[in-house]
Amino acid sequence: MALVPRIVTRNWRLKLSAFGLAVLLWALVRTEPSAGGRQNDLFTVPVRVQVGDLGWTLAGEPDPPTVQVRLRGPTEELIRMAREGTSVRVAIDSVFGPDTLVELRRDWVVLGSGSELVVEDISPANVRLMLQPTLAALLPLEVVTTGELPTGLALAAPLGLNPRIVRVRGPARSVRGLYAVPLQVLDLGSVIASGIYPVDVDTTGLGDITVSPLSVTVGIRLEPFMQRTLVDVPVIPDVADGGTEVADLFLIVPATVEVRLEGARTPVTGTRPEEVQAVVQWEPLEELGLGEERRLPIRLMGIPDLVSGFVAIDSVLVRRVAPGTRSDAGQVR
Repeated sequence: MALVPRIVTRNWRLKLSAFGLAVLLWALVRTEPSAGGRQNDLFTVPVRVQVGDLGWTLAGEPDPPTVQVRLRGPTEELIRMAREGTSVRVAIDSVFGPDTLVELRRDWVVLGSGSELVVEDISPANVRLMLQPTLAALLPLEVVTTGELPTGLALAAPLGLNPRIVRVRGPARSVRGLYAVPLQVLDLGSVIASGIYPVDVDTTGLGDITVSPLSVTVGIRLEPFMQRTLVDVPVIPDVADGGTEVADLFLIVPATVEVRLEGARTPVTGTRPEEVQAVVQWEPLEELGLGEERRLPIRLMGIPDLVSGFVAIDSVLVRRVAPGTRSDAGQVR
């Protein structure tokens, strides 16, 4: 007697194929999207906060900074959302204290115009916001330069800013810690002619502080570079009081030096020779006894801004002498 009935073994290949097809159709039905071709998916979404109350500003990120949002809709919409991303935008119009608990609403999730997606759930449903009083202030701008002007050119006037101050607004503690607002670095090597150059404010490290305006202009006036030599510039002690009486106590060798001026044509030619002096530090001179001498470095005074001064020698010899023994030529009688 056969172990397997003939009804089973007859056309067994066909029956096996039919069984496999049935299993496949069952699996497809089990994995088929819900009615209308709609599915749901879970997204990690950042929380963006905008404080409309001008007296307060956000202190740090919301807690938590991201939430889980479950969206339902057409598969292609979910794929688009996964690719482009979204956020939960929280608008705070009125603040009643520094510690605020906000319940997230489904319509705060940014889905885009015409989207068929539906927000089913947000977890957690609340975020905590820490706020602090806002301070507004006017601060000066700081010009930051790098590089050197092209050969043959020099600044004929200080850099001009328009405007010179900007309005900043943000957390009171952060604003009080600012003394100036820097501009983006201006590369002098790229400046080839006089003119007005736009420069943006450098907001790096400002955090939640806002600045207005964010762009200013820098006026640059250039002239040909030139050199000028001043001879017989006197070398004197750098003293606030004492005048010639103090100077008569010291013999300085050499008594005069040659000074080379460099810069743009207008400030260099406008330098008044009688205002340029070579001075030596006063404190070391007070320690000198009669007949003692000391070599001291020279420092130039009376050099206008934008003009560089150079001395042919870097130091002079200073000797303490008896009053009245130094002649006008700087020699001991």
